[in-house]
Amino acid sequence: MDPRDRFSATVEDYERARPDYPASLFDWILEDGALGPGATVIDVGCGTGIATRQLAARGLSVIGADPNDAMLAAARRAGGERVTFVSTDAETLDVGGARADAITGFQCFHWIDLDRALPRMRAVLRPGGRIYAVWNLRDARDPLMAAYEALLLERAPEYAEVGAEPRAHALAERVEGRNATFPHAQWLDRAAFFGRVWSSSYVRHGVTDRDAFDAALGALFDRFAEDGRARFVYRTTALSFR
Repeated sequence: MDPRDRFSATVEDYERARPDYPASLFDWILEDGALGPGATVIDVGCGTGIATRQLAARGLSVIGADPNDAMLAAARRAGGERVTFVSTDAETLDVGGARADAITGFQCFHWIDLDRALPRMRAVLRPGGRIYAVWNLRDARDPLMAAYEALLLERAPEYAEVGAEPRAHALAERVEGRNATFPHAQWLDRAAFFGRVWSSSYVRHGVTDRDAFDAALGALFDRFAEDGRARFVYRTTALSFR
C-alpha cells in the first residue's frame, strides 16, 4: 500500500488516541536549532497536526505538510494559531516558495524516500537550517510495552516490515547528527487504549483476525490497567541533522 494512503482509515483513532510529545523535546529543538519566535518551520508528515500545534505554541510559524487528504482535513478542523496546512509529501515538498529555518518530521521519517526527499528539504531550508526526525518509540523495558511488542510480532505480520520501532534507527545510521531522548507516557482508558493500538497502520491493515487480536489486547489491558487506565511508556527519540 502507498504510504500516503495507509492512514486514511485511522484518522478517527489518530485524533482521539495518538500521543503528543514532551515539552522537554521542544525545549531541545528550539535550543539546538537556535529557533526564536517567528521562525518558520515546515512539519512534514504532519498528520492530524499534533506536533504542528505544539511547535506553534512555542511561537514558531509552522507549515504542516501532509499528502493524505483525510489527515489534513482533521488537522484543519483542529486549527491552531500560527499554523497553515498544505497538501504535499516530503519527496516533492511544494510549499509555495516558502523558506524554512528548520524542518521537522514526527513519526513519519520511516515512510519517507530519503533519496528523493533530502534534496527537496535542502532546497527549502535556509542556510544553517536543521532537520529533526522524531519518534515516540515504545519503551521495551516496561512490562506492558514488552507484552504488547510480543503481541504485535505474533498477530500483526506487517509490524516487522513497516513499524517505526524496527525501522527508526536506520536513519541515524545514514546521517551524521545529534541525538536526544526524552521520557514520555500516555495514560489511556480502555476505549483510548484500543484506539491507540488501532491507529497504527500495521494493525489496521495487517491484522487478519480482529476478534482474536482484540481479545488478546483486552487481556493485556485487564492485566496491566490501574484504576481503569493503562500506560503506554515511550522513549521520545530525536535526531537533528543537516
